[in-house]
Amino acid sequence: MIWILIALMACVVALALILPVVRGVTGPVSDGRGAFAGQLAELKRDRELGFIDEDAARQAELDIRRRINQAGTGNDDPAMIGGSSAASRPLRHGLVAGAGACAVLAVALYMTLGSPHLVGMTPARMPEVPEELREILAELDNLRADLAVRPDNPQGWAVLGQANVRLGRYGEAAVAFENAINWEPESAFLFASLGQARLFEAGGIVTPAAREAFARALDIDPGDVRARFFMAEAQFQGGERAQAIDAWRSILAGADADAAYRGMVEDRLAAAEAETGESDTPEQ
Repeated sequence: MIWILIALMACVVALALILPVVRGVTGPVSDGRGAFAGQLAELKRDRELGFIDEDAARQAELDIRRRINQAGTGNDDPAMIGGSSAASRPLRHGLVAGAGACAVLAVALYMTLGSPHLVGMTPARMPEVPEELREILAELDNLRADLAVRPDNPQGWAVLGQANVRLGRYGEAAVAFENAINWEPESAFLFASLGQARLFEAGGIVTPAAREAFARALDIDPGDVRARFFMAEAQFQGGERAQAIDAWRSILAGADADAAYRGMVEDRLAAAEAETGESDTPEQ
């Protein structure tokens, strides 16, 4: 049904463009004789009132009548009338062809770029945002507004960065951590958080920017577990697999039995050992 409607609309538009051209409708062409008649009447009135003498009036009248004769001769020339019509015929044909081509092109473009199959379908309802999430987003908006007024709040920037990480807005999180670092440049936690946001933003790839952030965190605190873990990941991705595995083993060796990060390190180490064929069994 939609295709029939589209075709009909295209035909109506094409006809609206073509019909005036095909009919060749032209308006009446004035030869200027009405204006000359007015000039003669005005000249007669001026002569009767004495505004112009007889000789000047006679000369002006002769000049006006000469123009009338020239105008009549030009409009009665059959060659001029026939030539105008003949000259416009190719133009009319071109306009008709162009209008038809435009209609066809419009339909073709809609078939390629349009979505006629969506006509008549009920728009999908957007999923409702949970009340808890709406409250969190509202709090984040308030926090952004406060930081825009008082940017010298590294703790506020850090909270905003962590919230954006949880929401998957890694680019925004990285910007927030960078703002926090501007006010607290000696925080290993902030640099490790910045590196993690950059890593997540790159889909798990330790980019140069992320590696630089982790290195800066280790310069400040060589024992920062998160920075050590991801620097080992950077080594593994860079081809230094043995060094990376040793670094993860070292983290586990110094970790408490109930450390929250222990399971993550064990899983990554096991995957790395399986990929490289190494074992963590100590040599006898």
